[in-house]
Amino acid sequence: MYKILTIGGEDYKLEYTIEAALYSDCVAKLSKFLTNMGQAENEKDIEKLLDGVSNIPQTALTIFYAGLMEAHGTHADGDGRVPDIQTAKRLLAQYAKEHAEDDIGNFYGILEICIEQMGEDDFFKLVGLDRIIAAGQKKVKKVPKVPQDHLRKVSGQ
Repeated sequence: MYKILTIGGEDYKLEYTIEAALYSDCVAKLSKFLTNMGQAENEKDIEKLLDGVSNIPQTALTIFYAGLMEAHGTHADGDGRVPDIQTAKRLLAQYAKEHAEDDIGNFYGILEICIEQMGEDDFFKLVGLDRIIAAGQKKVKKVPKVPQDHLRKVSGQ
């Protein structure tokens, strides 16, 4: 499925399928962002959190562009209205300006819209990120066994 964004009075489809999956910058930046945010949450590592936050504008632009590629890219099935990331940057700026009073009128708000749409489009499953994230969560949940020798009853007393 896709989400319609109205920007400058025109409708644009935001969709995360094959074109977005094949755009390696999208997958790389999204993976790095999710990894940094996940590590910061698990370890309370402020450096990882700051690294993730400092990359929000570029990550938002990259995945915004990737979402526009399916319907508006220059491939055979696209309409060619978003031929490059510079065009996507202008659209993102216009969208942010039009929504300046909303929670979505900033890079983080746009990032949230994109990630939510990725979930609806099963993008994480398409590129295999769901399995990678699940494997990472299993590793985090594995707690090392603590020796229980000190809890044994001493017999013969």
